[in-house]
Amino acid sequence: MLTDIIVHMDRGAGCTARLMAAINLALRHGARLKGLYIITHPHYTSNSDYLTDFAQVREFFINATSKAGVEAEWLLVDWATVGTPLSKVVTSHSYYADTILVGQPAQLHSRKTNLDFHESLILGAGRPIIVFPANGEVFRFGERIMVAWKGGRESVRAVNDALPLLQAASDVSIVAIVTNHTEQVMEEQAMSRLQQHLERYRITVRTETVFKQKGTVAEMLLEQTAKGGIDLIVLGGFAYKSNRAPALSPLTQELLIKAPVPLLISH
Repeated sequence: MLTDIIVHMDRGAGCTARLMAAINLALRHGARLKGLYIITHPHYTSNSDYLTDFAQVREFFINATSKAGVEAEWLLVDWATVGTPLSKVVTSHSYYADTILVGQPAQLHSRKTNLDFHESLILGAGRPIIVFPANGEVFRFGERIMVAWKGGRESVRAVNDALPLLQAASDVSIVAIVTNHTEQVMEEQAMSRLQQHLERYRITVRTETVFKQKGTVAEMLLEQTAKGGIDLIVLGGFAYKSNRAPALSPLTQELLIKAPVPLLISH
């Protein structure tokens, strides 16, 4: 059961749908919902501009949560230190919640997407991050969940962090993308053990191995998502060392950019 949920509020694409989905999630779990609005460097913006933005978003949050009857709290963070990244502020608040909902990475232009915020948050929060699509078409999630499985620490951590959502779901599947028979046998054994473990939580799951064909692993997972009518993907946030600093794996990055459904990512 979730007790505290944070939804990051801004004026970006998909914020309305993200709030509606967060309200629905809070109602399903009897949780408190915190709306987090952050002003990171007001020195570069006139007071009237950012206070107007804050007032409009605050009114929207309070009206929506009040109408739904969910316990809510508004958090305005006016971060006076110039140069502090948004991810650092959000991370500091995520320590005291069960999960946090944020928007999909923003496209800087047609060829590049900025992943710095999401990478820093996923690797540093110590909490599952739910990344919401920016199309603004998803208003609830968590009924049909797919776990993108690869035996190891990250996948195990993601499944454990997602337990409250898995328990509340009507359908749960675990899918592993494999490249050969040996890998298939290993993953099937691991998923069988996981299946038995989840039964102790009264979670019934289906398992499936899919041989990698053309395209990337992310594309194959999204194909499985479309086939199964999945509305939430649970994913271990794999990372690797890049110039001695951890960075999200290409699979995680691709899903962050392309996924049309929410992603629950743990690291």
